[in-house]
This record gives sequence, structure tokens and C-alpha cells, in this order.
Amino acid sequence: MSIEPQELSSDEREELLALRERVAEFEDIIRCLPIGFIFIDGEDNVTMANPIGAEIRCIGDRLGGSVADCHPPGTHTMLEKVMNRFRTQPQMQEHPIVLERMHRHEVTYSRVAKPDGEYRGVLWLSHDISRRKKLERKLMHAERLAGLGRMAAKVAHDIKNPLNAIQGAAHFLQQDDGESEHSEELTTMIKDQVSRIAALVTHLNELTRPFELTLESVDLDKAIRDQLSACSVSHPEVEWSLDADDGIEGKVQVDRTLLERLVWNAAENACLSMEGAGRLEIRIRRRHEENAGWVDIEFEDSGPGFPAEVLQNLFQPFLTTRENGTGLGLTIMREICLLHGGDLTIENTDAGALVTARLSAR
Repeated sequence: MSIEPQELSSDEREELLALRERVAEFEDIIRCLPIGFIFIDGEDNVTMANPIGAEIRCIGDRLGGSVADCHPPGTHTMLEKVMNRFRTQPQMQEHPIVLERMHRHEVTYSRVAKPDGEYRGVLWLSHDISRRKKLERKLMHAERLAGLGRMAAKVAHDIKNPLNAIQGAAHFLQQDDGESEHSEELTTMIKDQVSRIAALVTHLNELTRPFELTLESVDLDKAIRDQLSACSVSHPEVEWSLDADDGIEGKVQVDRTLLERLVWNAAENACLSMEGAGRLEIRIRRRHEENAGWVDIEFEDSGPGFPAEVLQNLFQPFLTTRENGTGLGLTIMREICLLHGGDLTIENTDAGALVTARLSAR
């Protein structure tokens, strides 16, 4: 039941009007905040949200409803664990949860309590970190260029060797007039060495050019199957399988071009490592952690795995275990994962090698 000002004394009316003015002032402050703001009350209902917060979390007409309605069904179990932690933990043990959304926002969940520690709810704040991410990408690019400078001698060596072979073969063909039984063999060798140089130059261009992330909704299962089908044409002797979690539903926000390059490089490296017949298992796993959601794409082959002394330096540019390798594939793959808010991990298993590409689930 509301109280009208005329029903109150003069002092009470002034106090009520002042209170209403303070409430309006508070609402204006929340609305004009340059960050996203959402409050979830003690009953786990979203009771306050400013325009930025409502847009990021797609609140819409769900203001006043359960916070679970703003999260995908697959995250509800983890959400309940997080909310229960806030309900039960003492105020002095507060630890905000920080995660990234859409590779642009840093989101913090913090416990709200009365002075005596009684739980009131959870405060959700979102900060735009796109500028920081842009600076991080520039720094990453600068580090790549520094790595190129350190590896200049290695590049010169990698190009000089095939050039010497080409020069020798061309000289022999010039003297032979193409009539020797070795002419066809030498011609093929020249083509192979030219292809080797071209591949190195292509990878160098990729490494020196900063990646630009263009997110779109992509069906992970279909995109990965398409790349594996294309790769299998070059490696028909390799048996491969793809297994996706039931939780991998609908589409995920990723850069399609970079995802395809990531999958192709991972599959190609695995096939080449097996040197013939073998088995490549690809698994798509949805991971829910307390502070984030991830999609893991695992590539496990039946090859010999990586030498123990090489594992710690695999992401160093131009380090390769193959005679004709450029040593840039893993470096590029890892950068693609980092741009998607994840990382690339590599380990040996009983079966062979396991490469896991982790991407932030958006």
C-alpha cells in the first residue's frame, strides 16, 4: 500500500520527497554507468540491470525472473554451484569471479551482504576490455616479429638448401639437354624444392601478418568434419573418427577461417607424423569450470609422439621435427587459440600425441 504525501505531516512529506529524489538519483547513476551492472537478489532473481548489462546478458523482458533464465541449460548445474558458494561463504572470504565474454567484456561476480554479513545477493559488473585486447594482439605481433629476427639465420639456411639443390639439378639438366634417364627425376626434385620454398614463404607471411578476429556463428561439428574430409583426400591410409559431446549443440561464436586453418594444421600434422597408416581421433568436448565455459577440440594420433626434449620448445618458431617442416604450424595454431580466449596444449599419450585446442565458449 503506497503512502500519498498529503497523508503525511510537512516534515514527513519533505523526508519522503527527499528519499524519492535519492532513489531517482541512484537509478540515474546506475543507468549512466559506463559498465554493465546487474543485481541478483537472495532468491536468485535478476532485480536490477542497467542498459549495458541488460544488452550483454540479453535480459529483455526477463527482469525480475530467475538468473538461470539468462544462461544456457547446459550451464545450470555449474551456475547453481556458484550461486550456492556466494550464499554460504562468509563475507571475509569473498573472491570475485572473473571471466571473458565475446572476447570483449571482463565480467566480475561479487557477493553483496549487509554489514553483519547476511547475504543479500550477487553483483554482476562487466568492463569493456576490447582496447586492452587490441593492445595485447599488437604485443603478440611484436613478439612474433622479434622471433623472426632471431630466426633469420635459420630461415636463410632453410631456403639456401633447396636453392642449392635446384641450382645443381638445373645445371645438370642444362648439360644433359634432357636426354638422360635422370632428367625426369631431377625435374620432379626441382618442383618439390620449389614447393618447399613456397610453403615456407606462405607460413612466413602468415606469421608476420597480424590475425584479425571476425566472429560468426559456426556449427563446430560440420566445420570440423568438412576440414577432415578435405585433409583425408591427401591421407587416404589414415583412419579417423570424430566424437562430439551431446552438449555441443547449435553454433559457437568463432572466426570460421581461423578455425578451419587450426583444424587443417592439426589434422595435417597428425597425419604426417604417422608416416603412413594410422588412426586419428578427434573429440569435441564442452568444459564448464567455475569461472568460464570452454570448447576443447582434441586431436589424438597413433604416431610416435613428440620427443621429450622437444616438448618444452614446440611453440618456438621454426623448430620442427620433420625434415621438410617449416616449424611455424604450431606457433600459428596457438595464436589462433589465444585470440579465441583459449590456448593450445600438447602432450604424449600411450597411443601417440594429443593436441588440445581450447576455445572460449560464446
